[in-house]
Amino acid sequence: MYAQIACVYVGSDMKLETGSRQAAYDYADKGWAVLPLQPNKKDPHFDLCRRAYLSASTDHKLIDFWFDYDQNINIGIACHTSGLVVFDIDYRNGGKLLSEFEPTYTVKTGDGLHLYYKADKSDIYRGKLTDGIDIKWKGYVATAPSIHPSGARYTVIDDRDPIAVPLSIWEWATK
Repeated sequence: MYAQIACVYVGSDMKLETGSRQAAYDYADKGWAVLPLQPNKKDPHFDLCRRAYLSASTDHKLIDFWFDYDQNINIGIACHTSGLVVFDIDYRNGGKLLSEFEPTYTVKTGDGLHLYYKADKSDIYRGKLTDGIDIKWKGYVATAPSIHPSGARYTVIDDRDPIAVPLSIWEWATK
């Protein structure tokens, strides 16, 4: 069921064609801590955030500073800081959209999907669910509208608010 919904559902909270600065503001306004990434890469922009995801912020003035310094930055979201866990499905590594995943905020990546779920900060997640599905929790993910190293643009394909991790996935994913 999810595979059918993810490709067709687009809500109204975030415009898919919004610029990176506005997207960073939108994420910050949701309480999601953002960080600057190097242009067309997934690596932190260490000139702007020496502590990588630990430097992530929701402060609009800081976001302005980053974009004034380098208007071409990509953006990332610090998962744990933002109360999120992201399941990173990479098709090239054998990842598949499992039927246990329920529709939630979803971003199309360079070669797969990022499924964003609410996470209790006291939970401890494994680094990997299965082959081709990594769990991003303590670190960060690059997000829309950033440009993947392959040249593909990260794109929001389902902008509903993240939901709680489905119980069957939670039991599998936590330590």
